[in-house]
Amino acid sequence: MKKLTSLSTLFSFLFFSISCMTTSYRSEIQKVRMKPDFLIRADSPIIGVQTTSGEYIEFSRVHGVEIGQDALKGYKKNKIEINKSQVKKVIREKGKIWEVETLDGKRYLLYLEVKGKYFCYYLERVSIPKSEISLVWLETVKGERKIDPGLTLVAIVGVSVVAYAAFWAFVFFIMSKGDIYCPFIYSFDGEKYVFDAEPYGGAMCRGLKRTEWCGLESLKEINGNYKIIVSNDVNETQFMDELVLITVDHPHGVKVAPGISGTIHTIHNETIPERAYERKGDDLLPFISKNDRVFWQSRIEEKSEPGEENLRDELIFEFPKPGGAKKAKLIVNACNTSWASQVLKRYLDLYGNSVNEWFDEVNNFGPAYSKMMTTFLREELYSLQIKVETEDGWKSKGMIIGGGPLISKDKVYHLDISDVQGDVLKIKLAPPVNFWMINYLAVDYTEDSPLRIIELEAIKAVNKEGQDIKKTLAKEDDDYLVMPNTGDAAELVFESPRHSDNMERSLILKASGYYDIHLEAKGEPRLDIIDRFFKEPGFVVRYALQEYLKWKEEMTRAGNTIFGSKR
Repeated sequence: MKKLTSLSTLFSFLFFSISCMTTSYRSEIQKVRMKPDFLIRADSPIIGVQTTSGEYIEFSRVHGVEIGQDALKGYKKNKIEINKSQVKKVIREKGKIWEVETLDGKRYLLYLEVKGKYFCYYLERVSIPKSEISLVWLETVKGERKIDPGLTLVAIVGVSVVAYAAFWAFVFFIMSKGDIYCPFIYSFDGEKYVFDAEPYGGAMCRGLKRTEWCGLESLKEINGNYKIIVSNDVNETQFMDELVLITVDHPHGVKVAPGISGTIHTIHNETIPERAYERKGDDLLPFISKNDRVFWQSRIEEKSEPGEENLRDELIFEFPKPGGAKKAKLIVNACNTSWASQVLKRYLDLYGNSVNEWFDEVNNFGPAYSKMMTTFLREELYSLQIKVETEDGWKSKGMIIGGGPLISKDKVYHLDISDVQGDVLKIKLAPPVNFWMINYLAVDYTEDSPLRIIELEAIKAVNKEGQDIKKTLAKEDDDYLVMPNTGDAAELVFESPRHSDNMERSLILKASGYYDIHLEAKGEPRLDIIDRFFKEPGFVVRYALQEYLKWKEEMTRAGNTIFGSKR
């Protein structure tokens, strides 16, 4: 019974633990057909960068970015607030204000006008050394919006997605490999289909089938309906069991976000940390205090040797705690790195020509299943322990579930803090090096408010052949929409229920399924390495870091950098 209980617990954790293993980057809106050999190109437009100091620099898309050998050069967009009393005249285009000219003769581009104020931006020529850039936001393209088996990608999308790597060649390298594992959801925002979610990542075989709830921030109601596209953009067979839309009507000014089991939580009073720092004392607040495009990540340049001290980072977050607080909701926006997805791919490759037998074992919950589960959870590769300082020391209070790296979604985790003394809630995370990126952490001590929640089945659902698949996706019943080919897709339409008076609405996707990766099973299994993964704590992280440093050196020798002339 103890073994069954342990396996059941591990099984439940795995459903939520392995992040969506994606190594593709895509972004804003252009009607361009793509070749099937690349999901991104090295000349994809750069729309912004994050510096090592935690600053996000957005570039003008009109002027573009010049990619030099040592630096990026372009026009930085600086925002400015201007009172109407400072304005000499406004320049209109088609009846809309486009520019404002101030009394000193300067002109600014307008992006928002509110209550007598103009919110504008102006352009500044900048040159940013590559050595000071830690993340790059790219803009790539997708095919025309129609279900067309001739297209690798089947919808117009628009979303800025972080393309991150400590080494520039990584971006081009992993794109050309095309290793992406999970279905993609595109939301219609009234003008275009926007890449908005990638559910049940890591469910890479039938034994790992699971359900996930994802917020759809880009989905808009158009003529009383919501429209989405689910697409197989990668080299796998996808099995989708259920796909429904949840409308959540909630009070104005209150946010909502799902927990990992589908409970919808309200967020009334987000409180960011008063202090946040790494083990060496470096300040984390510039990276994690806003839900934006700035992420904390491991400083790989400081991990030149895979010694024990380099295998994990240690992050401490100190939140103010009201007196008597017994519970807290931790709001987290975090994701796994692209290298984390490469590690999973390399893990499967180690099984060589026996990988199909490994999948059979996992599907039947055999030894391979429990070994993988135990190792991944122990090492916190795709689920990260939330440790809280209590009167009896640090205690694990929950697990942050990985996601991304294409899309990082807000999740809520309930914490029991009844054993925390004083007026400070101290949380510790110890991510394995180069596996995690963290965008935002906050806590909310309020109780959840009543919500009006309605689960919607699609009123229209068709696959690319035009067949009706409404019943197939209406509920979880092992009746699957099967999409075996890259380019397969389905379009769904949901009818909007009546809006509640004086309430805002948020939208959440509920999706259930799994996928089978198309792998080449070749070579003899490397059981010597696989056994060490299971038996030696820390070995898988050390192995991953060694592989990364080895790969980085190889790419450096080859001159394959995204900014260089070679590929």
